[in-house]
Amino acid sequence: MVVVLALGAVALSAIPASAQEMIGRQVTVFGVLATPGTSADDPKLKDVLPQLRLLVPGHGFKLLKVESKRLVSGEAVTCILGDGFVAASQLTAPIDPNGKIQMRFDLSFDGLSQYQTIVTTPPNQIFYVNRMLPNGERLIIGIGAR
Repeated sequence: MVVVLALGAVALSAIPASAQEMIGRQVTVFGVLATPGTSADDPKLKDVLPQLRLLVPGHGFKLLKVESKRLVSGEAVTCILGDGFVAASQLTAPIDPNGKIQMRFDLSFDGLSQYQTIVTTPPNQIFYVNRMLPNGERLIIGIGAR
């Protein structure tokens, strides 16, 4: 049993794609508004504030929305952030040969895609998308899976 647990990531990466479609991951997408020149921080962000401060120093942070959903390959979680912005993450590979999770990310504004990328990240690690808004604030989207 100990050997199986130690080799779990290797064994999963060897699973054929058709079987991987049945492996689920909890995928989370959250949006944060970063305002320059303020030190006001949303207490709900306490666990990620150190990362956010490194990403955009000298800003205050407000949580806009969080969505989290258990997905299998091909399914998506959508997070309506407000003011016309929608962030979506589709699980494309629950585990790749390197033990990482792969997702397709899309940020849209008023129904039109503004930014797309493929996110490949280890489990339990947040990937950030950082976009400048016309008013000088920043829209930061965190994407992660476990």
